[in-house]
Amino acid sequence: MCDEAIVAFNKPKGETLEAGKEYLICQCGRSKDGVFCDGSHEVTKCLPKKLVVEKTKPYLICRCKASKNFPFCDGTHSFYSDSDIGKKV
Repeated sequence: MCDEAIVAFNKPKGETLEAGKEYLICQCGRSKDGVFCDGSHEVTKCLPKKLVVEKTKPYLICRCKASKNFPFCDGTHSFYSDSDIGKKV
C-alpha cells in the first residue's frame, strides 16, 4: 500500500480479468473508477500495481486501498463510511 493512498470508494468493484493479460491497478485511490490506473498517481509517490491473473473470471477489486490481500477485496471496505471517501487510508 502507498503511504499517500486515499479511499477511492467504500465498496469493491467486480471486474472480469483475462488470464495472462497485464493490468495496472490503482494504488493511490485517485483514479476515476478506483480500479485501473489512469495516471492520477502522478501527483503522489504512489505507483500502480501490476497484476496478471492465471484464470479468466470475475474478481472483486479493492477500491478502499486498504485490503490486506490487495488488489483483491478482503472486506476491509466495511470499516469505511461514505464520509471516508477521499480521505487517507
